[in-house]
Amino acid sequence: VQIEIFKEADANIVALAERVRLRLGEIKPEGESGADRPGPRRRGPPGRGGPAPGLAAELHTNEGVVLKVVADRSIFIASSVAEVRNTAIYGGLLAVLVLFLFLKRIRPTMIIALSIPISLLVTFAPLNIMGISLNIMSLGGLALGIGMLVDSSIVVLESISRCLEEGDDLRSAALRGTTEVRMAVAASTLTSIAVFIPMVFVQGVAGQAFGDLGLAVVISLLASLVVALFLIPMLASRTGLSATHLVADPRTLLPTRTIKMVRHDISRLPLWGTILLTPYLLLRTLFGLALELITGLVLGLGSLLVLLWSRFIQPVLATVFRWVLTVPVSIVDALLGGLGKAYPKMIRWALGRPGPVLALAAVTLAATVALVMQLDSELLPEVHQGEFTFEVQLPVGTPLEVTDDVLGPVEEALMAEHEHIKALILTLGFDPETSRRSDEGENTARFKVILDQADPEVEAAVIERLRARLLELPDVNARVVRPVLFSFKTPIEVEIHGDDLIELRRMAEEVRTVMAGLPQLADVETTQRTGAPEVQIQYDREQLARYGLDVARVAEGVRDAVRGTEATLYNLGDRRVPIVVRYREADRSQVAQVRDFVVNPGGDRPIPLSAIATVKLAEGPSEVRRVDGRRVALVTANLAQGSLGGAVEAVEAVLQQSVAWPEDIGFFIAGQNREWQKSRASLLLALALSIFLVYVIMAMQFESLVQPLVIMVTIPLALFGAAVALNVLGISLSIVVFLGMILLAGIVVNNAIVFIDYINTLRRRGVEREEAVVTAGSVRLRPILMTTATTVLGLLPMAMGFGDGAELRSPMAVTVISGLVASTVLTLLIVPSVYVIFDRVAERVLGHQPLDGRKEWGE
Repeated sequence: VQIEIFKEADANIVALAERVRLRLGEIKPEGESGADRPGPRRRGPPGRGGPAPGLAAELHTNEGVVLKVVADRSIFIASSVAEVRNTAIYGGLLAVLVLFLFLKRIRPTMIIALSIPISLLVTFAPLNIMGISLNIMSLGGLALGIGMLVDSSIVVLESISRCLEEGDDLRSAALRGTTEVRMAVAASTLTSIAVFIPMVFVQGVAGQAFGDLGLAVVISLLASLVVALFLIPMLASRTGLSATHLVADPRTLLPTRTIKMVRHDISRLPLWGTILLTPYLLLRTLFGLALELITGLVLGLGSLLVLLWSRFIQPVLATVFRWVLTVPVSIVDALLGGLGKAYPKMIRWALGRPGPVLALAAVTLAATVALVMQLDSELLPEVHQGEFTFEVQLPVGTPLEVTDDVLGPVEEALMAEHEHIKALILTLGFDPETSRRSDEGENTARFKVILDQADPEVEAAVIERLRARLLELPDVNARVVRPVLFSFKTPIEVEIHGDDLIELRRMAEEVRTVMAGLPQLADVETTQRTGAPEVQIQYDREQLARYGLDVARVAEGVRDAVRGTEATLYNLGDRRVPIVVRYREADRSQVAQVRDFVVNPGGDRPIPLSAIATVKLAEGPSEVRRVDGRRVALVTANLAQGSLGGAVEAVEAVLQQSVAWPEDIGFFIAGQNREWQKSRASLLLALALSIFLVYVIMAMQFESLVQPLVIMVTIPLALFGAAVALNVLGISLSIVVFLGMILLAGIVVNNAIVFIDYINTLRRRGVEREEAVVTAGSVRLRPILMTTATTVLGLLPMAMGFGDGAELRSPMAVTVISGLVASTVLTLLIVPSVYVIFDRVAERVLGHQPLDGRKEWGE
């Protein structure tokens, strides 16, 4: 007996599964339970002396029944959530490590690293208020933004450090450094956030599945902005913790202040006042002493920890880090030193040769378009959950016993070759009360296979093994069904539209035969299968009129004779049992007997049904399906190899070339292809709106309509890197890749914003244009490389694709990493040249030289 438990729409499947398992319990082997010990046993209420026995133990003890969980979908979900959490942790640690390699000091590294946990903790409260749980998508959003949480803090702390090097004291450096970059930091964060606003317009699977991800990224980035503009300057303006005064005079920790204050108050009171206020003074003394003791204890422990850290732990850690990270720090120093010397020369070379730089940008744009056009497409990457189901169908009308006899040997063979198979569940027939499909009956069966690991190669091998077994059986159709996360459509569904059922069935079978020959497809089948045998009665209205009979009454009489009619009710205690009257089984089991039904009972001369109607045994339609009022036959298929886009192109080509379509019958490819087209159109609109919002934010920041266009050059440069990586790794264009591209549009402009903003700052100070560009490049090179490195390494664990559910996370991370790396490299070379070119054009058009890029450029 198999019991399937389904959660309600708003229930948590992991929590539900845990409650079910807790209620079921486990069957303890004999000898472990006290009930198996010899001696008298006493029955009593459970719960005393130990936990209550589970339902499985009760059934095993009382009935000898073994009750266990065979399949649990929550295991995959819990494992995926754990993998996303681990990915975020590893990404955060890598980001902190990169910070240390760049900064080479623990204190500034720890100050910036605080941005990650604080921003995440602040994010949880709004998510909880919005009713968003920590699921694959919300945690994926946090893991996606883990490296970006420190970007704003890096820019702020770098600006403060530069002010310190220029001679400012700690407080002044914190104020001036934060003031200089606060608008650029706010603008860069807002651009990253703005790209998620158009997601509200996204329809289809993308809008339903990735809303939680966008909210998690937006809230965490807003929290990181607040941390960068307020917490980081405060921490940077402090000199650190010190316990020197407590070590010099430990008596400051003793609870003496309260006693001194009480003695002072008593000395100022008269004797009668002291006697009258004695209870108050006692309570005040006790309460004050308790507070002082607690405060002294906390200060003492804190001072001890500070002493241990400053005199023992920090020197040891510094020594360990010095030995362990000497080589990486030296390599990073050498690279930064070399880049610091070479980059100004590269900028001067690029500024002196704008033609080759623009040609490089044009070639990059053309290559991006060409590479994107070569990408295959799919709705979502296939997620392997370690289980699948084979839906098997024998010819219609096959009795349940025959279905069992045919498929029983397949079950035995699979159990004998049970490599990688954890559990096998065979369901024969169907339950009429729960079935919602017209093609289920005694001739159908389902093989549900639970694997011992969610490995794509293992899953493919087991599927091929089972498919080979089923192909050996005659007149057996089978298809593979995998559990899906977001889409309930078959990858390929061809809708054949027409009005004639017979012609529809013929065309559906022809299409099925043609599609079955494509190597990209597997499990090709049609909904127009062989119908169930039925007795069809065609009435002759002329004969009915000749005998004076009514067709409705005759048809009702035939129905009552076969199916029966409720004659009366029988009272059985408090129940009323209906009494159904119909012909005996022996009088209605043959078609000839149906022909002999008397249609005029009580008449002068009996009239058989055959005298007024034609009765024959025929085949009924398997189903009648309508879409928009027209009859439709479906031909469905799974993917055997390649991508969804490639399979759709192959199906369209073969149906156009190899099938002769009548004028009144046409076809349309639906399934996941239709969902992909719907989602792709919405995502393209969202991408365009995201770019527009990014432009608007930058126009507000720079008070210019032209300078944002300079920064927007970085977006196609980023798409070039993403397109190259996707082609090299063989990743198809899907919803998750599109989301990565949308996120790129908000991230890649951040480096250029900081770059251009500092150029404008220098020009307002009177620095010449070319010199301002070179100086800004030299100053901003380090923070640009730091923010890029932290974001890239923060996403690296996600891009590696380890653990359950990695198929959804990895393509997005690969897209962001490759696009960000390419954009950073090309931005450092192309953006300065484009800035100078635009400035020269503005100078010639306006007739004077813009000083700082504000006002004059926007007028």
